[in-house]
Amino acid sequence: MKDIKEKEEDDGKMLKLPPGFRFLPTDEELVLHFLRPKKQQASVSSLYAHLVPDLKSHHHDPWDLHGKALWNGTHYFYFSRMMNNRITENGYWKDLDMEEPVFGEAGEMIGMKKSLTFHIGEAPTGQETNWMMQEYHLMSFHQLANPTQVSAKIPQKC
Repeated sequence: MKDIKEKEEDDGKMLKLPPGFRFLPTDEELVLHFLRPKKQQASVSSLYAHLVPDLKSHHHDPWDLHGKALWNGTHYFYFSRMMNNRITENGYWKDLDMEEPVFGEAGEMIGMKKSLTFHIGEAPTGQETNWMMQEYHLMSFHQLANPTQVSAKIPQKC
């Protein structure tokens, strides 16, 4: 019998949560239970890291994420490799120069959260939209200066 992850890969479909289940992780939970195991590729660290799909890059317009990213009813969640170029077909993600540390239960810094906003058109004169992204960077002792994997959380357009 196939487990859920194998079924998902075979069918090429996104995993959907059963009715009544909600995906509402805190910043700490996103970093510790989803991003870190994905980075370490260690399924023993988290049985749930596979719930958040991988997207090849940030080159998706936010309205194209439906069916590609995990949707919890208000936000899209996905993993991506860190990209310096956040240009999409119809616009770009602009860094708001707002980075916040994400702390673990013991008070240690386990990651960083960066905020971005989507603009339609070409940089730097694109029109700002209501689409926001929170990008999570995994931090470890050896990676504080150079994170390589990110997890993104994008709220539905207001």
